[in-house]
Amino acid sequence: MDNLKQNDTAMGTLMNMPFLAVSPALPDVQDWRVFVDGTPSTLAVATIQRAMPAVDDLVERDIYHYNRTYVQILKDVLHMSVLAAPLLGISLELAEYLRELTIDRLEIGVQGMKFPLFRWRFKDPLFWHEYSAGMLSSEVVAHYIMQTSPIKAGPLPHKQSWSSLRLDREDNERFANAMMLQGCRASTAADLFKLNQTKARMKYKEMHGVSSSMGNRPHSLTFYVEHPVQRLQASAYAWLYRCALASDANIPEALIATNDLMSKFFGSKLLVVPDRGWHLTRTMAMDARLRMEPCKNCGTHYVLANHDAKVELGMLFTCAGCLHQLAQRNSPSKRKVPQ
Repeated sequence: MDNLKQNDTAMGTLMNMPFLAVSPALPDVQDWRVFVDGTPSTLAVATIQRAMPAVDDLVERDIYHYNRTYVQILKDVLHMSVLAAPLLGISLELAEYLRELTIDRLEIGVQGMKFPLFRWRFKDPLFWHEYSAGMLSSEVVAHYIMQTSPIKAGPLPHKQSWSSLRLDREDNERFANAMMLQGCRASTAADLFKLNQTKARMKYKEMHGVSSSMGNRPHSLTFYVEHPVQRLQASAYAWLYRCALASDANIPEALIATNDLMSKFFGSKLLVVPDRGWHLTRTMAMDARLRMEPCKNCGTHYVLANHDAKVELGMLFTCAGCLHQLAQRNSPSKRKVPQ
């Protein structure tokens, strides 16, 4: 805690991110059922109970109140976002279980938890060394967020079909407006949702005060892997998009939720903007020219190239987080990037 408080800039980066900086001390559904449903104790519960020192009544009361506040946060986020699981650092299975529980049952279960229900999400000591050294950037934090999440991008669904949505005109317009509000080109939104191009451009100008960009849309696959920052952001985008699909969002809902979270996380340094995010997810759904593979050191899933211009072997891949390339100053945002 002293280390946390002594680095104002790093603490600002950490605490202003949209992801929760703590995760549950009980990671599995069966662990929660011990207290909520009265099932036999699990190894994780027994281990944490043995490790918990004796405390006085005042500390025990504080633990209860903090645990109660934490489960209320869990419930709020679970009902607000299709990306609740990655936001909270929990598995999809635990997210589904907690979402179905009433807050009353959860609070009754909390009464039996005589230990802190949450802990730091960042378990790797290297994270705190980088924190102390002032090396935290949004990309560095994103790497550790993906690394510590129990949800890995590789096995998640990513090939849903637009033709199966059967959206009515009002839904099409609503989704198109939401994506254009996030910065998606009017021409892209009009094509995706089968709307009139002229009306879409007028709507975009009404929203932003300027005309939508013209010219070629993003088509470069090398863009997503040519620089560590671009690879990281592309990987984060694909991970969040797939998490949303796995949480029963349809394609436009997944894109909108991912665009929103990426914008909040990377702000003005966002490189995988909505049009590029659509191009990335569409390409990965159609073929294997871009694929997700784990880093051989930390196991975090990243986007790798597998096309004519560049082929990367998963068995040899070490991510930029493990190579400490994400905190470098040579950001690609000032260079001209390919379409």
